[in-house]
Amino acid sequence: MWGRIARRGAARNGQGHRRPSEAFRESTYPPPYPDGWYRVAASADIRRGEVTYVECLGKQIALFRSELDGQIFAVDAFCPHMGANLAHGTVIGDQLRCPFHGWRIDGLGQIRGTPTNDKLPTRTHTHWEVMDYYGMVVVYHAEHMPDRVLYRLREQSRIDRGQFDYRGKYEAGEVGMHLIEFAENAVDFQHFPEIHGVMHIPWTRFPIPFIKIHHEASWESDADSTHLAYFNDHSMLEILGRKMQKTAATARITFHGPGGIVQFDFSIPNLGGITMFQTHTPIAPLKQQVHFSWFAEKRVSRILASYVVGNWVSQWRRDVEIWENKIYRRKPLLTRSDGPVHRMRQWYLQFYAG
Repeated sequence: MWGRIARRGAARNGQGHRRPSEAFRESTYPPPYPDGWYRVAASADIRRGEVTYVECLGKQIALFRSELDGQIFAVDAFCPHMGANLAHGTVIGDQLRCPFHGWRIDGLGQIRGTPTNDKLPTRTHTHWEVMDYYGMVVVYHAEHMPDRVLYRLREQSRIDRGQFDYRGKYEAGEVGMHLIEFAENAVDFQHFPEIHGVMHIPWTRFPIPFIKIHHEASWESDADSTHLAYFNDHSMLEILGRKMQKTAATARITFHGPGGIVQFDFSIPNLGGITMFQTHTPIAPLKQQVHFSWFAEKRVSRILASYVVGNWVSQWRRDVEIWENKIYRRKPLLTRSDGPVHRMRQWYLQFYAG
């Protein structure tokens, strides 16, 4: 009987395999929304005087940009008065006017005025730390440590100085995974030859015959900035059984917090450098909105930059097929060949600590 029920209730993935229920998978994982910075929109999508609605991290947010100086703000989407959707309201100066009763609220949650000129409530409306970060609107989510920003996002000096130019973006859509999986992936050294040992045509799922990829991986946390961790990958191609030293490349992946914003710095000998941001925005406990954007040195062509990023995206999709069907083992059975899984998990706990 139980077998028949399980078969009827199981979902199928793209390959026709039966998929475990989302409720069961979710029960094995840590809480879905660790504290940290998350991308919620593209900066260019919210112009001065505009407001938009965003739902993520278990929250409902009205994002608006001041008419006066272009500063971006994020407040609870529903008016504290009678619950109207402020994202349907109007930006007036640096305030948001409710479409229902005309209450005006600023970006710090202060009630700034009402049409009736009644005495204004002193209780502030919920708002979030928000900033423009290299083409992204990012907010700080503080569920486990309320009213505390654990860390700030660091400046990108090579972009600020004009050494790196914006080159492109890619909206990857929704992925059925918990956020922690991306961090787990960085210390799962055993999966590299199994999942990432074959070259693929960039941006596709098609493998290239007779070409293998060799990886040398390491992981470390930052001794001074505890919210930072680094995954280092030195790779080289093997073509027709021969390792090609000239194909060697290095990638340094920086976790800015729990995985909402991950920075890739690719270094290609004699060709130049590329910086890519991969962002994960939790829109449900096991659902991430994934976005890529990248910058490159002026001498790196758009085609080369797209080729490098496309190679990574093709490999990333291989992981997605695993993530969307797995569970989280709180006590994994590890061997000597595994990476520092427990050390990474201990580092990750800081984003839940109360």
